[in-house]
This record gives sequence, structure tokens and C-alpha cells, in this order.
Amino acid sequence: MQVGKPSSGRSDFPPRVQAALSVLRTQHERVTRARQAVIEVLDGTEEHLAADEIVARAEASAPGVHRATVYRALSTLGELGLVTHTHVGGSATVYHLAVPEPTGPATSVPHAHLQCTNCQAVIDIPADALDSLIRRVDREVGFHVEPHHAALLGLCADCRRSSLPETGQKPQS
Repeated sequence: MQVGKPSSGRSDFPPRVQAALSVLRTQHERVTRARQAVIEVLDGTEEHLAADEIVARAEASAPGVHRATVYRALSTLGELGLVTHTHVGGSATVYHLAVPEPTGPATSVPHAHLQCTNCQAVIDIPADALDSLIRRVDREVGFHVEPHHAALLGLCADCRRSSLPETGQKPQS
């Protein structure tokens, strides 16, 4: 992927990239090479990328874009609601493009993260899977949980299976 000059409304970008660039223009924000590169990097992966990984990929796709500029672009895109971030335990913060597909099924549905404390795998779950917990904590403690902002820690299914004794017992839930 090679990023050229900032887009002036080209339609050869993937739909989410086009939508994100359109939001920038609508909000009277500049479409810079760094912002465009960050958007394209995040649109082009299902991975949970840390800022350093985004920087490396953005620099590769848009030669001449500097590390500090990419970090500023991430910050600005976050402030504009185009990028979200999640704090992952024992690891760097990971970023996602928060722009749904303009047509067809939403591929960027709100989601939360689970992180295995054994193998460090990060798993996406629909954000609404935590709705009852969020309501209960709000009702009982008066605290509003923001599940998209931090990963919940636990053991993934594979690590739970591998940690079971050879007795044929099922894991406790």
C-alpha cells in the first residue's frame, strides 16, 4: 500500500477510508498524508495495532511521513472520533478505526476486548455482551463502565483447556 498525495475526494479508496476522509472534510479538518496513512493502515487490518506498529506501517506506505506526525494524527483522529483506543494489560494501547462501512453490514460494530492473562491473546466481543454488567455496576455502585476503553482480563478457552488436569473434568465457569 502506497499513500500518495492527500485525497481530494478520490473514489478508489475503500469505503471506510472514503467515509473517514469525508468526515475530516465535513469537520473542516485537513486531509494530510499522515492522517490518510493512519486511516488506511487501520482500515487494512483486523489486528490490534499499537501506535509503534501503526507508525511503522504508515511510514512504509507514505515515505517521508515522520513518526511524530503519525502520533499527532492518531491523537487528532481520536479526538474527532474516527479512531478509538483500548488499553491492554501488560502491553501498549491498541487502536481501531471507528468508522463503519457506509453501505452493507457494519464491520466496525462497537466491541469490547478480552485479554488472556496466560497467552496474551486479545479477543473482540460485541460491546452489548457486557450490557447487564454495565447496568448492574451503575445501579449498585453508581459507576459508569466504559468497556471499550480497557480490556477485561481472564483466561481464553485454549489456555483453560490446556491448564485442566487430565481427569476429564470440565472447567469451572
